[in-house]
Amino acid sequence: MGFVCSVCGEHHDERLLDIRLGLPDSIHALDPDDRDGRTWLGDDFAVLDEERFFVRGLLELPIPELANRFGYGAWVEVPMQTFRTLMARWHEPEQFEPATGYLANTLEPYEGTIGLEATLRAISADRLPAIDLADAAHPLVRDQRHGITAERSDELAAVVLHAA
Repeated sequence: MGFVCSVCGEHHDERLLDIRLGLPDSIHALDPDDRDGRTWLGDDFAVLDEERFFVRGLLELPIPELANRFGYGAWVEVPMQTFRTLMARWHEPEQFEPATGYLANTLEPYEGTIGLEATLRAISADRLPAIDLADAAHPLVRDQRHGITAERSDELAAVVLHAA
């Protein structure tokens, strides 16, 4: 099922419902040469300067009219001990207890998302943990709690489809 893009007005054949952010913003902003010397990167884990620790999760926004969801594969910054626990238990059946941290990405077109308090909640050993945002007066928190329209999900997708 496609959609008509709110940016270009063209029909796109498939509805984009997932955005995967490759790195936490603070690591992405580094010059590539600087990044090599200052970071350790895994598929779902990252470390900056041996003092900042990040874990990838999935932040979902329900789309009730589609009986679906829009997902951001985003990063959460967590304390070192939490990071170590998550790495050690990532593939275990029981995985881990909920872990608190802070969103480490700008999730366009939302503004001010970096630093929103978040909880990583284990789903299963073969899926990224869910990112549940803490209560805050922020549009992203509202949308996670109450859902978005199909039209809004298309607007979110358009940001990625037409990124410069």
